Amino acid sequence: MDLKETQKNLFTLMCAFDGICQAQNIHYTLHGGTLLGAVREKGFIPWDDDMDIMMTRQEFEKLQMVLADDPCYHIAGMIKKQFRKKGDNLHWVDIFICDPISEKKLPQKLKLLTLTLLDVMNRDKHTIALSDFSKYSKGKQLAFKAAYWCGKLLSSNCKCRLYDKVSRRYWTGSGKIYVRSNDQYKGRQKVFPAKWLDQYMSIPFATTEFSVSARYHDLLVSFYGENYMTPIKDDRNSVVHDIVRAEGDSSL
Repeated sequence: MDLKETQKNLFTLMCAFDGICQAQNIHYTLHGGTLLGAVREKGFIPWDDDMDIMMTRQEFEKLQMVLADDPCYHIAGMIKKQFRKKGDNLHWVDIFICDPISEKKLPQKLKLLTLTLLDVMNRDKHTIALSDFSKYSKGKQLAFKAAYWCGKLLSSNCKCRLYDKVSRRYWTGSGKIYVRSNDQYKGRQKVFPAKWLDQYMSIPFATTEFSVSARYHDLLVSFYGENYMTPIKDDRNSVVHDIVRAEGDSSL
């Protein structure tokens, strides 16, 4: 399937997601490359092959309840969550869940470190092979590799329960700062004010409109920098996406 066909099917899936959210009063914002594409291109970034949204834990739990008995759509994945049409392993909307994190530096670092180690523990042979450990110190490389092998001693359900518990309950502070707790390593480092998800608006995307945070500019600057309107091709996730599509693996 070529990229244009993939984007066409993703757009259809995202329209279904948006329709469910509107009908059930569930709030979300476009996120990552999807938000960037909406603002810069009024649609997809030319090379994008998935769609990303972000929502608070409370809104995600509402979505889970709504989809529990849905005949057509479901949430796939263990730590990484995806909105999918049942029976379709080729297209998904990535769901990034926002949980509170402490405003204090030490507890904040403890939460991020714990989530990172649990994430590494949950990796499989494909995703651990794709991880670039060379940019880390020798000590961190050893810690990550030790976490990966220790993870083999625990069941997937056990590791996911631990991840979920730390995300929800530990080092949460006063609730004024959020972290995308199930994001990739780089994304988890970008904590942001909870008030950025207080208000929402709609902006054009292709032939329709999707929901975004009213503070979408701040979100884009925090992730891409002030020059986010200047296109820079980033296809680092394409290899992982190809693996997911080839194997139908919803656990990544």
